[in-house]
Amino acid sequence: MKNDLPKKWIHNLKVLDIAFQPILNINTGEIFGVEALLRNYKEVGFDSIFELFDEVYRDNLLYSFDIKLRKKALKKFITIEGYEDIKLFYNLDNRLLDMPNFKHGNTNKLLKRYGVDKNSICFEISERHEISNTSGMEEVLEHYKEENFCIAIDDFGVGYSGYKLLYDSKPDIIKIDRFFLTDIQKDVKKKIMTRSITNLAIGLGIKVIAEGVETKEELLTCKDIGCHFVQGYFVQKPTLNAKEIQNKYRHIADAKK
Repeated sequence: MKNDLPKKWIHNLKVLDIAFQPILNINTGEIFGVEALLRNYKEVGFDSIFELFDEVYRDNLLYSFDIKLRKKALKKFITIEGYEDIKLFYNLDNRLLDMPNFKHGNTNKLLKRYGVDKNSICFEISERHEISNTSGMEEVLEHYKEENFCIAIDDFGVGYSGYKLLYDSKPDIIKIDRFFLTDIQKDVKKKIMTRSITNLAIGLGIKVIAEGVETKEELLTCKDIGCHFVQGYFVQKPTLNAKEIQNKYRHIADAKK
């Protein structure tokens, strides 16, 4: 895909960086994947990642910009030791299909260029901000599932589609929102709801990531509930240094009551 971005956004892309946060098997502490997280957005004049993407969307450049970000993420992903055996979780903006230059095949071209297997990519889609336009999310889900990519629903449980989304799209993975996991060991309602979501997902053949886990107590409760994977500060904070990503995290594997 040719570079059709103006100088402003080319400059912004050079300043922006990718941090990785590991996602682990909750029982063994072995790495399952990493989430790519955008950093340095304040250095290019934005208070949040959402503000940045809103502006690039208004400029009608969202797809072109996102493809360049995918390239940046993949280029850094392959510097992780053992990257061939883990997944890269990449967040998609649900408005991508609104762009006039959106087309099939660009992701596969990038994967081929960097020698990354298609099974190593998992696209994350969030329903948190879908208030007036839920169809955008459903269309993006459908598109990438038709392309046979792994799909994860981020922030599950705090959006507006909820269980209907599971029924309609059947993602490969859901990430339970941190709201339900904060001090879950002390909150009976959160524990019941998280267990219910997890059991439903397991029944549908969907894997569950406990996202945003910050304490040992939260980890142990999520493990007891049956979550498959864990992500959060208790595992490791996002890092700009790909060499800090480990194959196994002993403090997760050894965590006991």
